[in-house]
Amino acid sequence: MKKKYVAVGIVLLFVGVSLIPAIVQSRDSPSLPTTRSALKTDKGLSILPGRGLALDSVIQLSWNASETEEPLEPGGAPRSINITVTYRTLVSTFIGDFILFYCRLTQRYITVSLEIGEIPSWCNASLSTPELSYLITRNESSQLITLTVAVDEHAPADVSCRVPIDASVDALHGPFGFLPLVNEYNLTSILYFYPGYRPSIIVIPENDSMAVIPNESSYLRFFITNAGNARTVVSGSIVRTPPGDWITMMTDQIMLDVNMTSVAYLFVVPPVNFNGTDTIILSFTPYKADDYSQHGEPVYILITVIYEP
Repeated sequence: MKKKYVAVGIVLLFVGVSLIPAIVQSRDSPSLPTTRSALKTDKGLSILPGRGLALDSVIQLSWNASETEEPLEPGGAPRSINITVTYRTLVSTFIGDFILFYCRLTQRYITVSLEIGEIPSWCNASLSTPELSYLITRNESSQLITLTVAVDEHAPADVSCRVPIDASVDALHGPFGFLPLVNEYNLTSILYFYPGYRPSIIVIPENDSMAVIPNESSYLRFFITNAGNARTVVSGSIVRTPPGDWITMMTDQIMLDVNMTSVAYLFVVPPVNFNGTDTIILSFTPYKADDYSQHGEPVYILITVIYEP
């Protein structure tokens, strides 16, 4: 019963003070800037200075920066990042102490809404929960959420994947719906990911045959398409030739942009005594153009050489 009378008394105090056009400097953070600022580290942090008589919010999103540094595999399994959401109310005026006391007395909660902002079309991101509730106190309180991110096979290598997380607090009002308790607030923190290299080439024909004449030159063409997600160097090599004095040559390197097709050639000169059929095996291996340490598996092509007098 006493709590009820105290709450009513505080409400009447709010009504009386709201008629006094007085502005009091922040008591919790006297050095706060006059405009919103963001500290760029491995966490998103933004503090909004006092506005009017109501309480203000401090929201902080923090995560392990090293978890975003490893490239995402295009078309691979999603990656989960734990994000700590920390909330605290900020008392910016003398009257704020009375508002805070009222909120604690009546066990008032504030809701922090979370959502993913605009992301690239080849990226998929989701949050484990869209809302978090915090008891209004002067102390910091933290809760954990999970961000899940994946990129599809069309994601371009090394291009920044920007994933913004919007955190917001709606204005909270007291009795009768017009006394402001907590001001509205918005914060955007951005996580950056990078798709990795996806080596992929298409070689046509996959296997083939060619008619040859001993001691004469013959050739075969191969159409190679870069179906990966970055500029690629395709290295060609002859893995096997028939026994004897065969002369074989082929295009050893082709530079291909994404979705680009080019032609590689195989030239052969059989020995004079060749007769019948035999095989030549070729390999084509994709390498990332600016980093040869990243490469795909070789594509092997079997060529049957035939001479029938």
